[in-house]
Formats: sequence, structure tokens, C-alpha cells
Amino acid sequence: MVLREFNQPLREEDVPLPAIGSGDLLIKVQGCGVCYTDIKIASGFFTYITLPRIMGHEIAGVVARKGEGVKNFREGDRVCIYFYLNCGQCENCREHKENLCLNLRGRIGFHFDGGYAEYVKVPASHAFMVPPNIPMEEAAILADAVATPLHALREQAKVQPGETVAIFGVGGLGIHAVQLARLLGLRVLAIDLDEKKLQAARELGAETFSGADGGLRESVLSSTGGKGVDVVLDIVGKNETFQTSLSFLKAAGRYVIVGYSFEKPFTVSPHTILTNEFVLIGSRASRPCELADVLQWAADKKIKPMVSQRIPLNQANLVLERLKRNEIFHRVVLRP
Repeated sequence: MVLREFNQPLREEDVPLPAIGSGDLLIKVQGCGVCYTDIKIASGFFTYITLPRIMGHEIAGVVARKGEGVKNFREGDRVCIYFYLNCGQCENCREHKENLCLNLRGRIGFHFDGGYAEYVKVPASHAFMVPPNIPMEEAAILADAVATPLHALREQAKVQPGETVAIFGVGGLGIHAVQLARLLGLRVLAIDLDEKKLQAARELGAETFSGADGGLRESVLSSTGGKGVDVVLDIVGKNETFQTSLSFLKAAGRYVIVGYSFEKPFTVSPHTILTNEFVLIGSRASRPCELADVLQWAADKKIKPMVSQRIPLNQANLVLERLKRNEIFHRVVLRP
């Protein structure tokens, strides 16, 4: 499914099989998650993306062919993909900050063709073996929908057991953030507009609050004895969620930006940040070690990748339209 024009439907096309080089794998795609970022790509918000482009960065499949020099994979191996094509040599990569690589070649599904296809080319260095007890559709979403909130919680917010975290938005990323926060020993307050999503969060052990409630601040403060929360994980990333988050974030609390909107900037008085010593933290995707961890936790049944539907690849436009209308529950995975 090819993006040839921004703000236009993807086109179903026959394209050449990706040519692999030394160190590459040709992956026969068995599942590709649909992320809201794909809508932003298709809408032209990322000005560096060139067309035509095959989107899709949450990829799992089997090795169909391997390039010269690849020794750690065989044809038929089940793999999922770390989609940041980092160099592995720069200062940030050596410090295990691969998502901030100083020589980043790009991202699969952004700068390079991704998983909305039958086959995709990836460096073998960016493929991870999938344990046999993880379904491939679930493995597909681990690199983003699951590893991204882990990075935000553990590495960026540096959460500690017993702390309270408020998660704004419990959709595709947020429902996994709830699971991970519970696994890390946190008290979880989940906030969303959708009662169905809040019900799913309650089933995973979260206390839930409706974002449509005009008394949200008072409700959260009441539930925390007036103290507020230690951490806010904002997966929505709009000015409204930012303002509301600061209203119940405790002094010296950490506000972590995971979601983002290009349409409206945040506005806040510097005095508010200063007097409360709020810590504002950006969190960008994940790192390979975090993908390895969530793969192991999924295999051990400590977490459950939440895939609500498996849809044929040629229906990608329908899925994207439903996602725009907030009609997608958890994650949808496309299957060629």
C-alpha cells in the first residue's frame, strides 16, 4: 500500500521485491501495526519524508532471504524489527541512546519503505528473534506500542515502586503503559474520554477517570489525598492535556511527553514551572534494550500485547480512517 500523495488514500500496487545487500534481511511480513504516527506521515506533517513511500514501522515476519555476511539468522526465523536505523558507533549509540543516534540513517516506514507490504528490507542488526509462544501480530507492535511507554516510564521518568502515575490516553500505547506501570510497581491513574478504553484499563488494575469530567483536577487530587501525582505520562500531547496535567502534578513532579500534536503548541507561564520545580521530559520512541525486555516479558506472560483486530493489508485506508475517528480499540495489525 503506497503513499504517493499526501492527504490522499494509499494505493494498492505491485512493486519490485526489495533488493538486499550485505548485512541485510528480506522479511516476509506477517503483521504490521497501524500507529497514529502513520496518519501524521500521510498528512505531510513530517516535511523530510519523500514520496512515494510505503509506511509501517511496527513489523514482524519471517526471514525470507539473508544477505552476505549475516550469520545470526536463518531463513524461516521469526523476527520483529527495531525501526531506528542507528549507526551503533557514535557517542549516543555507545551510551545506549540509539534513539538519539547522531548519524541516524532514518527510520523504517518513514525514510525507508516499511511494513505495509508483503516484503520489507531491514538490516540484520535491527532484527530481534521472536519467541515461539508470541503470536506474530503481537510481536509486530512490541517495538513501538509497548517498548515506547517502557522507555518513557523507566528511562525518562525513572519511576520508582510505590509512585503514582497518571496516564493521559489509554489507547494503543496507553493500554500498554498501564500494564508496564503496574509491572514496575506503580499506582496507576488512567484518563481517557472513551469508557470502553477506561474499562480495559480497570481490568488491568488502573484507577480510571473520565477526561470529559469537568472536575478531573479535583477528582485526581482527591484520590491522591491532595498531593497530586508523581508522574504524568501524556500520550495525547495536546495543550489541553498539558494544562490539565500540571494542575494535578505534585511539586517537583515529572511530566513526560510521549504523544504530540503539530497543530497547537503548549502554553504555560514559566513562573508555574519555576515555582513548582516541575520537570518537563521528552520521550522519543524506544531503544533496542527495551524491545528486548518487552519481548522477554511478553514471552513470560508478564505483559500482553493488545491487538484488537487483524485486517487485510489492502484495507489499510479503512483502518487509517477509523483511527482518525478514534474508532480503533487498542492496536490494529495489517496482514498481507
